[in-house]
Amino acid sequence: MTVEESLKILYIEDDPEAFIFLKTILERKIQKNIEIIWSSTGKEALKVLRGQQMDLIFLDFLLPDIDGIKIIEKIREEGIFAPIVMITGRGGEEIAAEAFKKGVIDYMIKNYENINELERCLHSYIEFAFLMSNGKNYFKKIGQLSKKRDSLLILAGMLKNAVNGIKKTQLLYKSNLNSETIKKYIWYAIKNEYLQWRREGKEGIFITTPKGMKLLEKIGEVTELLA
Repeated sequence: MTVEESLKILYIEDDPEAFIFLKTILERKIQKNIEIIWSSTGKEALKVLRGQQMDLIFLDFLLPDIDGIKIIEKIREEGIFAPIVMITGRGGEEIAAEAFKKGVIDYMIKNYENINELERCLHSYIEFAFLMSNGKNYFKKIGQLSKKRDSLLILAGMLKNAVNGIKKTQLLYKSNLNSETIKKYIWYAIKNEYLQWRREGKEGIFITTPKGMKLLEKIGEVTELLA
């Protein structure tokens, strides 16, 4: 595995046993090159994030110095856009809804009895984080994406295929692109909020956002002019 395929994960959790438990599962069950860092407070986590680039963040809702929603806000204010998964023992639809509004990719209740379900969820998060991490390497190459007609058509096709939700493998097949190329477009679309990832099955699905639907309309207008 190359350096580019390594992944840095931050777990913000005040309970050391919870951290050790999750770390053990990740190291034993997830066959990836990952480094897991622990922060027990929000203040400590922000210090870590300012000094190191993380590819994925696991976040407990209840921390000694700040709650999970506020730490998400502070992380985003710092210009840090790593995917965040909120993992907590405290449930509640209101908390989950607020977390999603702040940009978490998923909200998971701690349930250490159902190990298989936990492992399945972790696999989904890791695969998504690797996809987003690898996409960063191509950002400069597609920075002028909106100026290229062919690229616009590829992006539009991808968004159309994802209107009702689609797995990455299906998206790859329908787009008729190689794996590395589709990763570039997926990363670009998610970064600009045209696509959203949702946990469903082992690899999750991608679905076009309302912003992506508006972009589809604009691309249609532009490509008609360029035809």
